[in-house]
This record gives sequence, structure tokens and C-alpha cells, in this order.
Amino acid sequence: MLHALRSLFLALVLAVAACSDHVDTEPAPGGASRPLIDPGRDEWVLVPEAEIADTCRIDPGRLAEVDAAVERLGGSGWAVVRYGRLCYEHQVAGADAPTNVFSATKTLGALVTGIAAYQTRDLPRAGRKTGPLSDLDRMDYWVDDITFNPDALVAHVLGMVAHNPDLSFGNRVWTYDAVGAVQINRLSDVVNAAIDQDPARFGEDLESFTRRFLFEPLGMRDSTWSGGAPDKAYGYSWVSTLRDMARIGLLMMNGGMWAGERIVGADWIYKMTHPAFEDANTAFGYLTWLTSRANWYHVVGPEITDASGPCRPAAIWTEYPHEPSGSPDCGYAPYGECGQQFDVGMWYAAGYNGQYIFGHPGLDMVVVAKNLDVVTQDPRVSITEFSLPLLRAVAALDPTFAGDEAGFCEAYGANRHAPDLRG
Repeated sequence: MLHALRSLFLALVLAVAACSDHVDTEPAPGGASRPLIDPGRDEWVLVPEAEIADTCRIDPGRLAEVDAAVERLGGSGWAVVRYGRLCYEHQVAGADAPTNVFSATKTLGALVTGIAAYQTRDLPRAGRKTGPLSDLDRMDYWVDDITFNPDALVAHVLGMVAHNPDLSFGNRVWTYDAVGAVQINRLSDVVNAAIDQDPARFGEDLESFTRRFLFEPLGMRDSTWSGGAPDKAYGYSWVSTLRDMARIGLLMMNGGMWAGERIVGADWIYKMTHPAFEDANTAFGYLTWLTSRANWYHVVGPEITDASGPCRPAAIWTEYPHEPSGSPDCGYAPYGECGQQFDVGMWYAAGYNGQYIFGHPGLDMVVVAKNLDVVTQDPRVSITEFSLPLLRAVAALDPTFAGDEAGFCEAYGANRHAPDLRG
């Protein structure tokens, strides 16, 4: 009997070792553990169609509806990752080629800035331009010749409010820094100054740092940023594939962990995926878009209510106030309520013509797409038309709603249903 048990254990170990996915664990509610899965540096392995339902809990019979929506919107391709596995992908024409994802670069830039903060966390401070990088640092601690508010913090730049003459609560106006020339491109100088403290450890510039601490650990072989230049345009210039975009999304979904190693702090990921300054824009974190219920701004102008859309939960902090926002609440009044049962707001990176990385924390799901806005030229329309058929495919196999699409969307969109929330 003992021999048989040992043989079974050895077989299980060998099976796990043979799997191309990396499996780690993290604490979950109630003290249990659940797996964190990613491909490590290896290539993605596509889940066979016959296994999508069991492995990904997505109805494969409904995915043709998503394909049709993508083609109707002018999209070139899309893919979905759930529970860390590449569940499905569809290319409208050709292969998954590297293309410019435009302003989705902003989320990449925020992530790299957070990695720099994590990697420099143990450096001592001994005067200006030394020590750990923090989002609460003044920008002029790290860079010279600031053309915006000299009192701005790194967080103000990440939230696109550093241009305001008054940075106190209630006086900040959010303005989209499309190409990065107003403020966010200066983050390249910040990171270069921080890593310059130890070039042997961090690399000689932001290009080598990004490759060493992000692209290489994540196996992102098909991505380039600003053509490999040492200084980066944070507003745009990331060239990538859908599969590399999915790696960025999964890193964020896994709270900054990859292949059993921490790449970026979980607190930084939280700030990327929750409102940075509620008085300025309730739908924007650190260079990353969020869903919101009220009082939000989009690139094309302000919106008062109905921002989250059907079947998309809003991003709301669990506690107020938080630094450096200072907001006493979520900022929805008088048009909406701040309540939420689960902290599962949908977040997304977005680029011109519809280059997207969507994160659904409550569903442990990352979705990527290219060129979704080609036909509508309105993200508010194309995101809904793309997302709803996919969420219907998820609802079909949901353990609670079991095909009750209306009930699933009402509960999930109201932050009341989170079957895969990690804690």
C-alpha cells in the first residue's frame, strides 16, 4: 500500500513538472490556497476546444458569437485567458503579428514604473535622486526642469492631474495626456534616475531595465517599446502581439506575481486598477482605465452616469480616504452609490482604434483584442458589443447562475457576484 502511494505521488510530481504552465499558490479567503498559473517564459499552450468548458468554465459553443462581434467591429483578433490558461483565440486574418498598440502603452509604462519602485525598495536615501522610488515622491526629487506644477508627486503624473495649478482635493481637473508630452513622458526620466543608482543591478537605462525585469521574465519575445530607445514615450509606442498583451494582463491579474517570483508590488497593482483621484476622474487609475458608475471622464468628454455599462463591475476602493487622493468617498454623489459587496472592478488598457487588455478580477479572466474601435470609433459602444457575448458564454457555465444571463450580469455588474475572487 505504501509503495503504491509513493508511486502515485511520484507520478503526480512528474505530471506537474511536465506541464508547461507554472503553478504557484497564494492565500485565499478562509485560509485555503488556490493556484496562480502562468506560462512562465514558455510559449502559451492553447486549451483544446474539447476542454474549454471544463478547464476555463466558458461555453465554447457561444464563442462564435464573440468572433462575429469582433469581425463586425472591424477587429483583427482577440483572445481570452482564464485561470491562467489561454482558453481561446481568434485571428480574423493572418497570424498574431506585433503591431503598435498605441495608448495601451500607458498601462505598460505604469507597470514598469511600479517595477522600478519594487526593485529599488531597499536602497538607502542619502539626498536627492537616491533611495527607493515611491509614487508619493515629489517629481522634482527625481527630475529637473519640470514644466507642470512643481509640487506634483509621481502619483499626480500617473493620474494625469500634475498640470493643475492647485493639486488640493476638489481642485484637480483630469486631462488626457494622449501622446505624453504634457506630463507622463517625464516618468521615463524618473525611472532612469532611480535605476541609475546601480546600473550593474538594474541595467544602464530604461530599455535594459524593462527587458531584464519585465519582458524576459514574462517571456515577452514579440514586444518592443519605443523601438528599443533608452528613453521611453509613455503615451504610446509599445509594439506587441495579443499573446504578449495577455501576459501583461495576467501579471496584473495575479497581483504582480509571475513564475513564483514577485515582479511588482501588489499595492502598486491595486493603485493601477482603482481610482487615483476621485475628484478628477472616477474611471482612471495609474495610467489605466476603469469602469465607474458616475462622475467620470472619457477621452471624448465627461460622463455623469451609467459609465460602467451592463455586466461590468465598477472599481471602488475598500477604504477611504487613501493617499494621495484625500477623497472621503468614491466620488459618485449625487448620481450614484459607493456600495460594493466585492472589490472586483473591471480595469483595462486602451489604445487608439481599439487595442485592449481587459481585466475581470471577479472572474479571474483577462481578455485582449486589437482594432475593436475601427467601425464605431467609440470605445463605449465597441467595448459593450464585444464584452456582452463573451460574458454570456461565461454566464452559461457559471456555478451560481447556470445560464441565467440576465441574473448573472445584474449581479456581476453590481459588484455582488465574484465566483473567482482571490481575496
